[in-house]
Amino acid sequence: MLDPKAYDWDKVPEDEPMAGVRRQIIAGDKVMLVKYHIADGTIFPRHNHPHEQFAFILEGTFRMETDKGTFDLGPGCVCHVPSGEFHGGRAVGDVVEVDVFSPIREDYLTS
Repeated sequence: MLDPKAYDWDKVPEDEPMAGVRRQIIAGDKVMLVKYHIADGTIFPRHNHPHEQFAFILEGTFRMETDKGTFDLGPGCVCHVPSGEFHGGRAVGDVVEVDVFSPIREDYLTS
């Protein structure tokens, strides 16, 4: 049975998982949305995870680094990060980004 629920980002609680990063999380059973507010110059260290990820840039530029190279993602850009792929990067200016993870990041629910 379909059980839709509407969310207003302005009412979703925020946390600060690291200096320069605020995030909001909306999780379903099999997929998760994470909205990030990333301060200029903030670095996401190189990492990988078993989750498939799509990153959608709403504002600013995120300089993504992968084993396949470095590239800038600006407003309107979407980047797909396959499961297990190493990636990282930094904010060039203030960035607002929405990521989709599947399956959900259980580690984000406990932080």
